[in-house]
Amino acid sequence: MRWFRLFPTIFTAKNRSKLSISEESNLTFRVWPTDIDVSIMNHAAMMTVMEMGRIDYMVRTGFFKLARKMKWYFPIRGISAQFIRPLKLFQKANLITRVFHIDESWFYIEQKIYRKGKIIAICIVKATVKKGRIPVSTNEILKELNIDELPIEGKNIIDSYEKENDLVYKRLRGF
Repeated sequence: MRWFRLFPTIFTAKNRSKLSISEESNLTFRVWPTDIDVSIMNHAAMMTVMEMGRIDYMVRTGFFKLARKMKWYFPIRGISAQFIRPLKLFQKANLITRVFHIDESWFYIEQKIYRKGKIIAICIVKATVKKGRIPVSTNEILKELNIDELPIEGKNIIDSYEKENDLVYKRLRGF
């Protein structure tokens, strides 16, 4: 069912205004019957909506076209999500997506779902770019996109995120 959201997102993003790397993507969506468990939108459907936001952002910043040309792909290393309030059948909500931090290897993406000014869910995504098994440096990507400015806000959030993820990773791997 996720393809019912993702394919239209790719096609409509091409017709929306272009974004710079420092701008936000803002998408409005509605909760459909295929998104709910009993009476509320399930978390998997919310994650699909967030994926839709990342795709919209990549298409509108020009990264998607460049990645296809260069045969790059965009694996996600980790996602930290908080689901705060439920969304009910047929409710409308907004998804904000933005890159808020880039270092030598990683892109950190912030995503927030709002409804009537209240936060429904928040998410930080840590992702990289690869060609085959080889990581592509963020400097190369930014150079190809003709981007000089680097979003580097939230270093304290990134440090906390990395520390927490490292602890969880070690615990789950049995270290």
